[in-house]
Amino acid sequence: MSKDYNNFDYLSVSVKSDQLSRILQCYRVLGWTEVKTEDDKRYYDMSYVRLRRPHKIPNKDRLQYLQVRMESAINSLVEIVGRAHVKSTAVISVLVIIFLVCTGLAAWQFLSLNQAYSQVYGWICAVVACASALAACIAGACLRRRERRAAADKISARLKLMQSLIAEAKLLVPQPQNEEEERAGEVNNG
Repeated sequence: MSKDYNNFDYLSVSVKSDQLSRILQCYRVLGWTEVKTEDDKRYYDMSYVRLRRPHKIPNKDRLQYLQVRMESAINSLVEIVGRAHVKSTAVISVLVIIFLVCTGLAAWQFLSLNQAYSQVYGWICAVVACASALAACIAGACLRRRERRAAADKISARLKLMQSLIAEAKLLVPQPQNEEEERAGEVNNG
């Protein structure tokens, strides 16, 4: 397919397959039409989409600005989901390491040395191991719940921002009323 750079702008994006329809909706509102979609040959959950939009459209600068903000919001959603439990995972990991080390020390103290103070150290290590296991469970429950709530609030804010951007873009780009108008526009443009 040869590209007509005098009359159209072109864009290629890579998208998680489960988010493809949502992302395409955002780009369609900004005046882009889908030219081709391909699934990734290596990763089953990725798709590549080629889009185009008429080069000369009204409000192009504002649409570009809205597109940058929308792409930024989409990328921040991915980041929020990916980093939702970083702190709790770190705390739980440290507590589990403490548990494992203390359990090993307690076993070593109980089994290898027969002196009275080694029994005391063994019990101290066993208590610390139990305390760290309990702390890991509590931290897992409390911190994860708090992080989940914070992530949900951030996601909600980004989705509201995206909806406001979509609403503004709909005012700037005349949208086809039905599929026949959309196909007619593609035939005339293509």
